[in-house]
Amino acid sequence: MRPINQAVTTLLLSASLIVVHCSLQAEDLIDHSSNVFKFQHKLAENGNVHAQFKLATMYETGDGVNADIEQAKNWYTKASAAGSAPANQRLTYLEVKQQGYNPSQHKQWLASVKEDAAAHNADSTYLLAQLYSQGIGVKKDLAKSLELYDQVAILGSADVEKEITEVQAQIVKAREAKVVERMKREQEQVRQLAAKQAQEKNKQQQKIKQAEVEKLEREEKRRRYEAVMLKLKQEQEMIDRQQAEMTG
Repeated sequence: MRPINQAVTTLLLSASLIVVHCSLQAEDLIDHSSNVFKFQHKLAENGNVHAQFKLATMYETGDGVNADIEQAKNWYTKASAAGSAPANQRLTYLEVKQQGYNPSQHKQWLASVKEDAAAHNADSTYLLAQLYSQGIGVKKDLAKSLELYDQVAILGSADVEKEITEVQAQIVKAREAKVVERMKREQEQVRQLAAKQAQEKNKQQQKIKQAEVEKLEREEKRRRYEAVMLKLKQEQEMIDRQQAEMTG
């Protein structure tokens, strides 16, 4: 029994070390994000345009800091004023999310995003992927969104593993919904067919019943007719007998 106990103890210790290691990794990631935020914040305050853009994205996504859209818009505005085209695109994106897409007002913005994405600009490609995943300014297309996120991953400018996983999950969910919808339609078709068959069967039964009723009515009329004719015959025979007796 002692070797078994030692093995169990070793296994428990190993599991504990794994949990501690994972916890430390999670804490390291949090600390790392927080340190990146502080570093970017300092650079942004000193007027670094790239840092201003990065800081804005961190505020937008809640990376290393609590999400704050107003702060994100604030830093995107500063970066845009300093000549950052991606910052200007994302600033408009946030406005569109809050106020809705207006074709006459945002058509040029959408065209610039598509044009820059076609030129393999990572920030614009990422933004266009978001637009397709949310159906903003374009018809919602999860497959197209996933394709664009894959392009961003290939460019290596951003970690979009989370976005890719979310879109993949949405695609699976959409497919499952289509399957369920198709099954519902098939079930409804079967129900309608069964109802139609039942209706036809009921009509046939009604016809058979009506035919039987009509047959019984004809037989009853025939019986009444035969009874009347028999009575007339009997009365005629009686009259004939009486006449014969009177003339006899």
